[in-house]
Amino acid sequence: MTETPGVPVPPHDGAQQQYYHSVVVNISEMSEIVARQAREPRLVPAEDLRWLRPRFLAPPGLGLARARLQESRMVLLTGQPGSGRRTAGKMLLSESAAPGSPFTMLDDEAHDPREKLSEVHPDSGHRLLLDLSASTDEAFRCRQRELPAFRTVLRQRDAYLVVVVPDRREHQIDGELSEFVVRIGRPDGAVVLRRHLESASISPGERDLGAKPLVAHLAAPMRDIAELARMVVQARDRGTPGGVRAWLDEAVSAVDRGGEVSDQMRKYSSGRMRAVLLAAAMCEGASADAVFFASDHLLRLLKVGESASRLEQDGHHANLDVLGVELGEDDAARFGRYAYDRAVRSHFWDNYPDLRERFRDWADEIVRLPQLMPRDRKRIVERFVEQSFRAGTPDPVVTLVTGWVRPKQNEPKYLVELGVQALLTGLRDERHGWRFRRLVYDWSCDEALPADLGQLVVEVCTEVIAPDFPDQALVRLHHRARREDGSGRPSARRALWQLTGRDRMLLRRWLSRLTEKMQQPGRWQRADVALFLDVAVPLHAGYDGARGQALVTDASLRSSVVTGWRVGMVVQPDLIWAAVPRWLSAAAASPAPDRLLAILVEAADRDVTLLGDLHVVARNWSLHEHGGPEVAARLARLIDRAQGIEPADFVLPRETEEAVR
Repeated sequence: MTETPGVPVPPHDGAQQQYYHSVVVNISEMSEIVARQAREPRLVPAEDLRWLRPRFLAPPGLGLARARLQESRMVLLTGQPGSGRRTAGKMLLSESAAPGSPFTMLDDEAHDPREKLSEVHPDSGHRLLLDLSASTDEAFRCRQRELPAFRTVLRQRDAYLVVVVPDRREHQIDGELSEFVVRIGRPDGAVVLRRHLESASISPGERDLGAKPLVAHLAAPMRDIAELARMVVQARDRGTPGGVRAWLDEAVSAVDRGGEVSDQMRKYSSGRMRAVLLAAAMCEGASADAVFFASDHLLRLLKVGESASRLEQDGHHANLDVLGVELGEDDAARFGRYAYDRAVRSHFWDNYPDLRERFRDWADEIVRLPQLMPRDRKRIVERFVEQSFRAGTPDPVVTLVTGWVRPKQNEPKYLVELGVQALLTGLRDERHGWRFRRLVYDWSCDEALPADLGQLVVEVCTEVIAPDFPDQALVRLHHRARREDGSGRPSARRALWQLTGRDRMLLRRWLSRLTEKMQQPGRWQRADVALFLDVAVPLHAGYDGARGQALVTDASLRSSVVTGWRVGMVVQPDLIWAAVPRWLSAAAASPAPDRLLAILVEAADRDVTLLGDLHVVARNWSLHEHGGPEVAARLARLIDRAQGIEPADFVLPRETEEAVR
């Protein structure tokens, strides 16, 4: 079965079942790869807030921010780096939210000011968080200009907005917005650590938290304290003896191992020993042979010459032993000190910033080593991504993802899995997620995107992006749906139908975006009309449940539906008139048929030609075996009324009367 580009294909019509399963293997495999890796535990916004609540300590200034938010519907939070502004914003919004209130994060769309706040249509009671921490100068200025008008929308919709502003930009805030600015302080680090540990059923005493080695770490940013707590929990779970104090000491030692690595680097200055050290850190848990060949690749990549022949040098196991790398019974190479491997990796990334791109090329080479097991490759990717993000350099990861998800001929298929792994990690990262959402955006706009990579766009939009950034998911799925050429299943279209069917706010945003784009002349009009019909026209003869009810009863949705029909009648009449019978069938099965029929008449906008065509389509449909003469007659009377003809015996329900007027 084939699909004509731009012609509506109902996303879940039973008649299309065979079509959806007739897909090429690589598309199915891509879906399976993403589904398998996306199953790992993650927090959607509501769960994220529940997780934060017992761990959150209100910072100084939060009371003022709370009062400002309640009074003005909007507050701009600033504060020193590491003070937990974003977390404070989330908690502020959750405090004022009623059960079931929608919560949406509005991180700048890849720092691109082309996406406007005016395109955000909050629901009643909506809670919104806009993080400007990484915005460009241009985007920051644009957002400031939009905020006063958006505050009016907040009042109209009984919604609330917290804007997170980085400390370095506080002086750039416009005077018009200065009354909404609240600066929060830094919470007490010891209390924050205690709350994190108590949430994991660990109860430290005052003396435990007052230990001298620990105190210096309590002044760290909130995310570092959360990481320290995680390491304490790991020490407990590993069975480290000695109780809370020992677990705290082990976690602090693990964080402080940087000095030990520096001492070791001074002791061993040869290129080979340092290459083995970094290879052991990147490949920890892999075999000794894997560590050797990884170090050999690094030496060649960095063009480190050897003054002596290989046989004149110490053996590989001797080097491992000198460096403190132990070999287990399974021949797995591991450092004898907890978290030492991480400290080694951090040392190289911090002290050799000029080699980070070479480290990227090295990672690309060593994941292909035949000496590695699949779990070893995954760990190498995890470690590379962690260091790149920690150093604030996501682009090397983007480069690897781009290459791995589109492997060249004869390259191993597992590269695709590694690319998806790195992509998902990037999308879920709070600091650098924007960079990977931009990558997905670029793919979605690619005219020559392979079908399997197009499927990857669909999967990550629905599984990863949509829960936190639904607007961005809609934008990307829209671009991808326009470019689905009919050679494979229309998966982006199906995803859009499913996403908007679960959430009225998303349905409103989608219809608003679609109808706006439909009115812009250009090559995509036909595709957009088809997408409109996918979501707006009931897919079966029966009334289309909650979605159909919303389309005709929600004023903002109804307005978009009327606009969509109207534009479609003008620019793509063949698609529109082919879809009208389904709409008429839905009206026939509806307890309030005039509500649906009035939309068609209103869309014709008193245009005699359009009303005539509508009448003909309805008449022909009524003569069909499954047609409805009574519905066609009611539509004819509505058409007459729109033309100023008043049938004496025809009475409209009040709401339909208002709609037709």
